[in-house]
Amino acid sequence: MGSFPSLSHQKISAKVKIGVIQLGIILLFILFVGSISYNKYNQTLQDTTKSLNEKIISYHFETFEKLSNIFLTESNHNFIFSVEHDPHLVKHFESMMDLIRISTIQNLFVVAKNRTKEYYFLLDSEMDPKKRASMYEPFDPLGDVWDRCYKSQKPQIYYHNNNKKLWITIVYPIVQNNKTVALIGADISHQLDINMKQKLQDFTHFFFWLIFLSIVLFTFLYIFTLYFRTKYYDAYIDPLTEIYNRKYFYDIVLKKLSRSYQLFMIDIDFFKKVNDDHGHDVGDFVLKEVARRIESLIRDEDSLIRFGGEEFLIYTTILDPQKCKEFAERIREKVKKDPIVYKGIVCNITISIGVNPYAKKEYPFDEMLIVADDALYEAKHAGRDCVKMAQNEISTEASI
Repeated sequence: MGSFPSLSHQKISAKVKIGVIQLGIILLFILFVGSISYNKYNQTLQDTTKSLNEKIISYHFETFEKLSNIFLTESNHNFIFSVEHDPHLVKHFESMMDLIRISTIQNLFVVAKNRTKEYYFLLDSEMDPKKRASMYEPFDPLGDVWDRCYKSQKPQIYYHNNNKKLWITIVYPIVQNNKTVALIGADISHQLDINMKQKLQDFTHFFFWLIFLSIVLFTFLYIFTLYFRTKYYDAYIDPLTEIYNRKYFYDIVLKKLSRSYQLFMIDIDFFKKVNDDHGHDVGDFVLKEVARRIESLIRDEDSLIRFGGEEFLIYTTILDPQKCKEFAERIREKVKKDPIVYKGIVCNITISIGVNPYAKKEYPFDEMLIVADDALYEAKHAGRDCVKMAQNEISTEASI
């Protein structure tokens, strides 16, 4: 009877504890997976940032390559001479440079080397006269990227690691007749990099809060479900004996009866005398102890119900008549074996059991219960402290 496990109050409490432990394990698993996902995300973020940076640099390389070609074409491939002797061409080139300056390019200029191998400004896109470098003004290169670019005729990048304003400086060669004649220099600010990282950081925060809120929501729903599941079962628990009550049987078990099942009606012998002789506190303790002893023998597929004052009902679905008899005898012997002692008062308790091992779903349940109750009556009539079985399936059918 796997659909109706026997859940005493202690078992429900145990299940709640197990549920809390399961919740803890699940949360740890979620945190573990979240940690792995977050680390993977961070790695992906770094890879994405690196890829975007490479694309930004590649974009600038393409821009400066086109600019270099324009310089050479419009100067009739005599770049240095044309710039030094044609003020109109200088103004045109510098205006062109100013147009391609985006917000992240702080400085865009062209430098060349004189005969003494010293750098000097040739063109500067800065439109503010106070900040603009004049032609032939000395240029002090930072790092060796300028010399490397001159020699290799390949673009170079200088990273301003400790500069809060500048991110990188790009140096691009202007090559005329297979000889480097000048260098385009561009100081790129952190702004583009900062904007990109800020957007990615915003997504990182979103990712973090998504995981956090998912964990909070899952925990709330899990506890909410566990709480109401416990409250749901509490309504079906007898507060004294902490086993199922009759409401549980009629609300749950009776609606899902197995095709064939077995019923055990159990009555505590001379229980009224216990109450009369020793009081209701002793009687209550006897009820709880009898329920505990019976419960210690039943399985998860059985349901133990307090059916009346001192009457208990066991519902199961897996026993044949012989096993029903053996099971009932074990219960009877378990209850009888040791006296029940409460505050020095010793009670030798026995029980009578009536069993209907032939109950079927197609017959009215009340009539199947009457058969078990009739067997219990026979046990009482036979002197109590015994087990009586309904005779057989045919007699059961005849009785109905």
